Amino acid sequence: MKYELQLFDYIVNEYFNSKNNRPPLKEEEFRIWAEDLEREEERIKQSFMMLAFSEIEDKIIERQIQLYQQKLILISNHISQQVGYLSIEYELQLKDGDYLSQLGLILIDCITALLTFIEKHFTKYFSQDSQIPTSYFINSQNQLRNQLVRVKELGKLKKIDSSLLKIINHHINTFIDNPKNASYRKLIYCKTFLEEIETILSRDLKGIRLEKQFISNLLYLNFNVFAIYNYISLRIKKNYQSKSTYREQLLLLQLFKKLINQSQVKPDFEFNQGVESLKASLINWVNEEIFFFKERKQLAIKFNHHHTLINRPVSNTKIYSKLSVGQLAYLMKLLANSNIIAPENTSKLVEFISNNFSTSSQKDISLKSLRNKIYSPENTTIENVQEIMETLVEKAEKDKSLN
Repeated sequence: MKYELQLFDYIVNEYFNSKNNRPPLKEEEFRIWAEDLEREEERIKQSFMMLAFSEIEDKIIERQIQLYQQKLILISNHISQQVGYLSIEYELQLKDGDYLSQLGLILIDCITALLTFIEKHFTKYFSQDSQIPTSYFINSQNQLRNQLVRVKELGKLKKIDSSLLKIINHHINTFIDNPKNASYRKLIYCKTFLEEIETILSRDLKGIRLEKQFISNLLYLNFNVFAIYNYISLRIKKNYQSKSTYREQLLLLQLFKKLINQSQVKPDFEFNQGVESLKASLINWVNEEIFFFKERKQLAIKFNHHHTLINRPVSNTKIYSKLSVGQLAYLMKLLANSNIIAPENTSKLVEFISNNFSTSSQKDISLKSLRNKIYSPENTTIENVQEIMETLVEKAEKDKSLN
């Protein structure tokens, strides 16, 4: 492929070279150049397409496309410095008859169109880590801002959490307002990210389904900023902590882990380059939460075992009683009040009964139940216990008669 940018080089050397003292560019000459550049833009695009579909080795095509990309960036930056093109409003400030500056803007527009063409049609050859030329980024700023406005409006309409939209808005706006040394990779990411998010918000989804899809896309597009990681982890934490039992909480955490593990991530696509992916960060966090849960459970088991050894007799076998809990409680109270047994106090008596007795209705007698029945026995319970005691007296009389 022959070198295709001779006309650009000629214009730069003749009109944008500080060493050349040319007379001011006339209107007629300017219009001829403008028409030539329009035709040249289309010719170069056709040459690029022919190169892509040629039988030349892929590596050579990639190298040539990237060389053209770098050359276009250098020319664009050079002209921008010469004409002082630092913002989109520059075009509105041009004086009538300043055809040299107007020629510079037309050449910048032509180069921007070619770089966009390469970015769109030769993505695999495009050097995404190259620094964006100022003029190219200026032309992209309005597009990004318009995309961001649409995302904000759709998000508000679909009732997406405002704090989530604020995080996205802040980080994209920071890039738009401070593009110094920014690469094409970051620009392409922001364009694609906003397009994908806008597509999700435009679908016929709402409520929890939309929220799940939205967060799933943040994982897929790897919007790996700490604020998003923090937002999602707090949402997960709030969700699992709403469950009442350890088992339910752990199962929900494991479900979140499964969902995150199964989520897809777009290859070689990230907002912050060189930073851990959002998916990996969340998996690590969930793993730490699960590990903490299991450690806490083990500590609880050890503590309960230790507590049991201290507060219960060596034997774990309880004495079964056919009496009801109320009858057993009242009978033991009578024994204590008669000094037949001598617990330190009523609370100790309650603990003793709970630890050492079971009934047909309650294998483990609760302390609360025992306290209520000891302190406030029912009349029927007292009468039943009296009958039991009368039966005991009768049996004692029989045993006495046998001697």
